[in-house]
Amino acid sequence: MRVVLALGIVLAGTNIVLAEEDAGAKMFKNHCGTCHSLADDGKKRQGPLLAGVFKRKAGAEPTYTKYSAGLKAAGWQWTPEQLDLWITDPKALVADTFMTTYKQKDPDKRKTIIEFIKANGGM
Repeated sequence: MRVVLALGIVLAGTNIVLAEEDAGAKMFKNHCGTCHSLADDGKKRQGPLLAGVFKRKAGAEPTYTKYSAGLKAAGWQWTPEQLDLWITDPKALVADTFMTTYKQKDPDKRKTIIEFIKANGGM
């Protein structure tokens, strides 16, 4: 009985983790994936590649050439905290940004998206 109960608890925990990963994947696809990719496969999208985003400065993804002057000059490094501010309101950080279609006011949703990016190539 104890083994079955323990196994049930472990499996339930696994289902929670999978559900969170699925939520992150779904949110990324629906809110970010039209313009951005985490796959470093050479396929271009409207926005810059997010693979390795937390290892570089804003406006510096080498295969993307359409950054605004303000983002190229921003001078800050992408971090999970900076991305949180960015997806809250990009224009509040860089007035001339071209990323104007997405703002996420819900901090839990922002966290889910950022954790998905971190776990799937952003680091």
